[in-house]
Amino acid sequence: MSVREAVDGSSIGRFQIRVILLCLVLNMVDGFDILVMAFAASGVAREWALSGSQVGLLLSSGLAGMALGSAFVAPLADRIGRRPLTVACLAVSTAGMVLAATSTAYAGLGLARLVTGLGIGGMVASLPVLLAEYSPRRRRGATIALYAAGLPLGGVLGGSLAALLAAEFGWRGPFAAGAAITALMLIVIVLAMPESIDFLLTRRPAGALGKVNRLLARMALPPLQELPPPGPGSTRGVRAEVLRGRNGVRSVLLWIAFFVMMAAFYFAASWTPRLLEQSGLSAQQGLGGGVLLNLGGVAATLLFSLLALFISSRLLTVCSFLATGLAFLAMGLALGNLAASLVVAVVVGMVINAGAAGLFALAPDLYPASVRTTAVGWAAAFGRLGAISSPILVGLLVDRGWTPAALFGLLAIPTVLAAGAVLLMTRSTAPTRVTTGQSTPQRTA
Repeated sequence: MSVREAVDGSSIGRFQIRVILLCLVLNMVDGFDILVMAFAASGVAREWALSGSQVGLLLSSGLAGMALGSAFVAPLADRIGRRPLTVACLAVSTAGMVLAATSTAYAGLGLARLVTGLGIGGMVASLPVLLAEYSPRRRRGATIALYAAGLPLGGVLGGSLAALLAAEFGWRGPFAAGAAITALMLIVIVLAMPESIDFLLTRRPAGALGKVNRLLARMALPPLQELPPPGPGSTRGVRAEVLRGRNGVRSVLLWIAFFVMMAAFYFAASWTPRLLEQSGLSAQQGLGGGVLLNLGGVAATLLFSLLALFISSRLLTVCSFLATGLAFLAMGLALGNLAASLVVAVVVGMVINAGAAGLFALAPDLYPASVRTTAVGWAAAFGRLGAISSPILVGLLVDRGWTPAALFGLLAIPTVLAAGAVLLMTRSTAPTRVTTGQSTPQRTA
């Protein structure tokens, strides 16, 4: 029996629960660090008299950094390991938050957000891969969905904390708090984060056998007498595994789904507070709508995690994208009515985050271990193009007089395309995956 089969057939023990909790808290910190700009935007705009387009660029600068991080930093995890990359990315994110807290000009804040995004982008692709590699197959969709709850939960806590700190210290206060929290997590990860077994078996760094056996012992699994022979997929290049043949088609479909998901998520997360305010609500009510949107995301990912134990992640993801389109249309109708807007904001947060949880649950199983983080990183990087473009596009359209209702209606259309992409990319078995020297065809979650 291979190590992968042993992990897939095991139950989730205390060690694996620790890995899940570490990744969940890291995602919460990432959620705070990247979404805090949305809650600080009004204060920054007032202090520096910024236009809607300038605010949109600030909101997108962190996302641009995330795109660069996912495309060029995340693939390093397949070369140097998931753990050292996470440590390096946390250090970069901490530096970016410090720069944001001390910035005195528009350009400086934009650069600080770019640096922060670079660190976060390098992590967001490797963390769900690490979770997938430590999770039994029948629990993988549920554990990754639970991890995905960290991003909106970070937004909920971040929004509440940002409101308190901004009132006391101005808009720089939330960035200073984010820098301190991120630095604390850097210390925790150095002390507690394990390396991926799949990485150790595939890349075989010095002392790999001993490291693998120590990790297996912590999961109550039998040790290896020797490392298994490398599988045939481990010698193939990234392009062959990700961009060619059937997997090349799957990659394009995955990129489309990520693009739409992130465009919808960051449009809603970045602009909902200001659009609610422009529709007649107070600034505090608009901020409350943003918090509720993220609170809905927490509820949705937890619900997705539960449902994934009984229903395929594929079906849940498709339904989530279709529901996102309907929720955007409903938000367009509800604007101006406080109670209705806040209720729909919760629903919007639920369905968007459920779709995100589904994509991160499905993506790792499409690729072999030797290129898994690279493949997910490239998909996330392409998705960041949607995350970058949607806040900028909305800022331009706001300056040209588009109503909030029209904006929500516009973003509802692509979600149907994303649902179709998920159906197509998961309609047959995934390609042969090589993890511990054995080739085992496996189906997507």
